[in-house]
Amino acid sequence: MQANLQQDEPRSPRYYRIYQAMLSDIQQGSLKPGDVLPSEMHIAQSYGVAPGTARKAIDMLVDRGWVERQHGKGTFVRRADFSHSLARFFRLTDREGVQLHPKSELLDIRVVPGTTDICHHLDLPDDSELIQIERVRRVDEMPLLHEVIYLSRTRFQSLLNLPPDAWGDLLYPLYEQVCGEVVFRATDTLSVGPVPESPAHHLDLPPGVQVIEIARLARGYDERPLEWRLSRGRLDWFHYSFDIR
Repeated sequence: MQANLQQDEPRSPRYYRIYQAMLSDIQQGSLKPGDVLPSEMHIAQSYGVAPGTARKAIDMLVDRGWVERQHGKGTFVRRADFSHSLARFFRLTDREGVQLHPKSELLDIRVVPGTTDICHHLDLPDDSELIQIERVRRVDEMPLLHEVIYLSRTRFQSLLNLPPDAWGDLLYPLYEQVCGEVVFRATDTLSVGPVPESPAHHLDLPPGVQVIEIARLARGYDERPLEWRLSRGRLDWFHYSFDIR
C-alpha cells in the first residue's frame, strides 16, 4: 500500500483520497483477493490522519463492495463467489430437496476472429482474435445449459495449452490460476429465444424451441471486461430466485 495522497484534488476530503489510493492498490493488484488490509491505526499513521478518517475510507471500500469485514479476523479484499450462481436461474435440487451439482463438459476451445458485437462487449478493437470456449453443463446426465464463452486471446493465451483433464466445473478459478485474471463482478441479462441447431443438439432439444438465454459480461477489479458468454438453458429446469432484503 502506497502511503501518499494525490494533490491534484485538494478539495476532496482526505478520507476520500485515502479511499482512492487504496482502491487503486486493489485494482492494480498490489492488494489481491483475500489479502487482509492493514489496521485502521496503521493506515492512519501511514497517511498522517486521525483513525476516524482512516475508518471512513475503509467504510467506503466496504459499502462499495471492494472489501469485507470478518469479525475477529480483519478486513479483506473481497473475492466474488460465483459457485452457486446457476441456482438463481435453475432448479438444482431433487424432489427431496437435496442439492444437485452441475458437471461441465468441455466441447471445444479454439481461436476465432471476433465479431464487431462481441469485441464491443469486451472493449476490444474489431476483428481482435478471441478464444472461444464451448461447453455443456449437466445434472445427473441431463443437459441443463449450453455455453459459448469469449475471451481476449492476448490475456488468456495460456488456456490454449491446457490438457482436457485440467478443465474443472468452474472457469473463474482457472482464469486466476492459469492467467492471473480475477473476475470481480458480472452482469447477467436474461431473455427467451429460439435455440439454434448446434446448442439444441447438445441440450437434447429440437431446433427452434424456446430456451432461456443468459448473456453475461464479467469484469475484473480494474473494471475492464474479461469475459462475455451466452448460455442457453432448458425452460423445464428454469426457476428464477432473487433474495430481496
